[in-house]
Amino acid sequence: MCRERKLYTTAKDPYCRFIAQYFNENGINYKEVDISRNADEFYELLDFYGTGPLPVLVEDGKIIPVHQLMRNVSETFTGCARNFK
Repeated sequence: MCRERKLYTTAKDPYCRFIAQYFNENGINYKEVDISRNADEFYELLDFYGTGPLPVLVEDGKIIPVHQLMRNVSETFTGCARNFK
């Protein structure tokens, strides 16, 4: 079961909006962190992930690669999403 899911995004990125919309439409619980509005979260992401493409999903302390996130979004998250608390 998933314990924590953080989605690092920026408001203007279309991939970030797509994933957030998908999560919202499918009842997947997550905390969205807009790094363009929160400097502390931005630096936390840099320390943890480094630089790279957004969105970045951290699930239970592990990074889900963006290419996997975009290609397999329904297969990857449907299993534990409904039970997330």
